[in-house]
Amino acid sequence: MRIQGISDIISKRFLAFLGQSNTKKVLGVLIFFSITILIVFSNFNPKQVTLKPDEVARRDIQSNTTSVIIDEAKTKELKKQAAAKVQKVYQEDTYALTATRNEVNSFFSLVRDIRATEEEDDKDKLQELLDNINKEGRNIETKNNSSQLAQYLKNATPEDLQQMQVTSLSLIPGLMQKPITEETLDNVFDQASKQIDQLEFSLQAREIMKIVVINAIKPNLVFNKEATDKAIKEAMDAVKPVQKTVKVGEKIVREGERVTAEQISTLEQLGIQRSKSYPLTLVGSAIFVLLTFWLTIEFIRRYYRKIYENHMLMLLIGLIFILMLSITRFITLIKIGDLPDINALIGYLTPVAAGSMLVAILLDNRLAYFFTMIMALYVGLLTEGNQLFYAITAFVGGTVGIFQVYRLNQTSDLARSGFYIALANIISILTLSLIGGNVTLNLILVGMVIGAVNGILSAVLMIGALPYLESAFSITSMIKLLELSNPNNELLKRLLMEAPGTYHHSLMVGNLAEASAEPIGANPLLVRVGAYYHDIGKIKRPEYFVENQRGLDNPHEKIAPALSALIITSHVREGVEVAREAHLPLDIIDFIEQHHGTSLAKYFYSRALEEDREGTLSEESFRYEGPKPQSKEVALVMLADSVEAGVRSLQDPNPEKIKNMVRRIIQDKLNDGQLEACDLTFKDLDVIANSFCTSLEGLYHKRIEYPEIIVREFEKRREKHGDHDNQPAEQD
Repeated sequence: MRIQGISDIISKRFLAFLGQSNTKKVLGVLIFFSITILIVFSNFNPKQVTLKPDEVARRDIQSNTTSVIIDEAKTKELKKQAAAKVQKVYQEDTYALTATRNEVNSFFSLVRDIRATEEEDDKDKLQELLDNINKEGRNIETKNNSSQLAQYLKNATPEDLQQMQVTSLSLIPGLMQKPITEETLDNVFDQASKQIDQLEFSLQAREIMKIVVINAIKPNLVFNKEATDKAIKEAMDAVKPVQKTVKVGEKIVREGERVTAEQISTLEQLGIQRSKSYPLTLVGSAIFVLLTFWLTIEFIRRYYRKIYENHMLMLLIGLIFILMLSITRFITLIKIGDLPDINALIGYLTPVAAGSMLVAILLDNRLAYFFTMIMALYVGLLTEGNQLFYAITAFVGGTVGIFQVYRLNQTSDLARSGFYIALANIISILTLSLIGGNVTLNLILVGMVIGAVNGILSAVLMIGALPYLESAFSITSMIKLLELSNPNNELLKRLLMEAPGTYHHSLMVGNLAEASAEPIGANPLLVRVGAYYHDIGKIKRPEYFVENQRGLDNPHEKIAPALSALIITSHVREGVEVAREAHLPLDIIDFIEQHHGTSLAKYFYSRALEEDREGTLSEESFRYEGPKPQSKEVALVMLADSVEAGVRSLQDPNPEKIKNMVRRIIQDKLNDGQLEACDLTFKDLDVIANSFCTSLEGLYHKRIEYPEIIVREFEKRREKHGDHDNQPAEQD
């Protein structure tokens, strides 16, 4: 019993843990992370054998594909030969001659300083000076030792020292006029020794001059290791890999043979040999996937907080990503017979644009650009050959796809997007082929065909997946909005037949709101469709709304103002019920529910005040239930709804009256706090007001008045023939 109780406690706590929001996110990320790792690592998964050099093969090993591989042994030998031919790079030392002269002058200056002291140890100091000159190991063979030469320096006259110095300096330019490197120094030393031996100086003087001059001479060309290494690297890089073709079924290793390093290299390139970096490959794949996941999640968290906090939308992004990744991995497995050059172009077939367009349509176009960039990285990682070219083409195609679905006006735009993606792919492949030097006509034609197929495939995948994703995640995409804007929609047809005045009013509101949507950053299509359905609840009791009365008796005159207000405000609740029965998207239901906010039914409230003698009237009972508009789009429809109704009530509307009415209505909504829950700015409201005025002035512009004589003539004809349609047509 006790164990059972502990088990129940653990189960409850575990279920509570799973129910936490952050826990769901972590589990979701771990699941998608694991799937991604499997897909990525499957591309690097080593095959079957693990052989070592000089090991005896236990069976025949043959190639499963026709592949072009690199002969690493021959390539290495050619690189070695190219490196051996590179000459060392030297840099001129412009100070070498000056430094040599300075050392000679310094020696004789020190000799004079030592002699000037006239101390007993002058000879020892001079000997030490001579010994220090040979610090670099350039010991000169002399018949006199350093002690004897020091004695000579001590006893020499100033004139002799001066002559030795001048002569030594005169020899140096001739010795250093040619390029001197460390390797040619010995030749220069021999030349200096011979020239000094021919001078008419005493033996001791010549030997001292040899020591001084030879030890002072420096290379005027200094070895530049960095430049030499660079030249060697460039020479080795210039060597093109030696390629060889391995056919399907060709035996790489025969049973009973000793395996060579070259055969192991071939097996590794074919993916048959288990690489030494097998564990590192798994670690590297995991780190790469982790990095891309972190970048994506952090990007969404920073710039798309609503999506980040919505588990279903995050799941949608993950599903699209895994779908595109799986298709990419499948495409990399496609091989077309024994055509390695054409097989190398298969990477251009990856339909990244399909995922890009799905994200743009279902979520956000800017987020789709980031998604495209991440997917392009995976395309480069999973494909073989020109991985950078494949990634670039995938990014270009995906970006063009986003351009095409950014603002959809009709469903045919979806199919047309495939054409533009194909065109972008063809241009990208052609351009990259020229950059890579792969300009054979056959390969370019095949690449262009693959690019065209990619565009069509992307459009087909996107169109095929879109309805299912829309339905599964309850997303109102532009395609759904276009369907709802069709006048043949059942609800719109009901509205036209049962409440024609409301229908035309909704069309007017849609036109007004749509015209000002894009300038303020709202979605024009969503605004238009929301306006079409915002008053759908009026089909329940259309005769109670003035636009549907058409000169008939007003039923509100026979009932109490409070009841009238209740009937009028209830069209919001009833509209929501109708919308839910018709399975309208939540985004459209928001328009129905919020387009009046918590506004006051002023007309009926004023009538009620007149009849309220006890002063017990509550304003709240004459307000709509709300909530207030939560988005720019709904707020825009609210303003357009009020403005259209207000301007329609004007007698003889002119631009000045229209402008005053529009500004007053917007100010009233602002003062009443109806716009406080949306993110409209004062600048947005000014743009909206100007747009409304422009649209309404065009609608209510002054018309040409017919002369009275023409009007009388038409009246006579109508009375004579009973033709009520034969009236003077209004002209603008």
